[in-house]
Amino acid sequence: MKRNINYYQHYTDSHNHWKFKLLRSKLGWSGEGRFWALNNMIASADDCTLDLNRKNLKASVMFDLGMSQEEFDEFINVLTNECELILNLDGIITTEIVRDNLQEVMKQRERARLNKKHLKNQSEIKTQNLRIFK
Repeated sequence: MKRNINYYQHYTDSHNHWKFKLLRSKLGWSGEGRFWALNNMIASADDCTLDLNRKNLKASVMFDLGMSQEEFDEFINVLTNECELILNLDGIITTEIVRDNLQEVMKQRERARLNKKHLKNQSEIKTQNLRIFK
């Protein structure tokens, strides 16, 4: 089963939240834009996490965000420790908004999978019953 998301919801006034105001005071609007780009990368990654311990992945993310390693490390530090916008567990990062959306999507996917399985079983039962009555 797919374990990432193509879409997530967020509030239209999120820029007014203290976390984003602090982010902009530290890194400007480009910091907020880079956060949303990073959030998109997290959302499309397996299990909606990025393992920044993987050097090739970290280098790719840094390149996509247009940052040096020093700038990127500071960016992650600000997002984690000051703005509380990302969850960082030993270099594996995610965000609350993505995790919340993934949990809801996974519930929907599981319901759809079970419904599809149920419909398939019902179809097989009907097919078997038709064979019996022929």
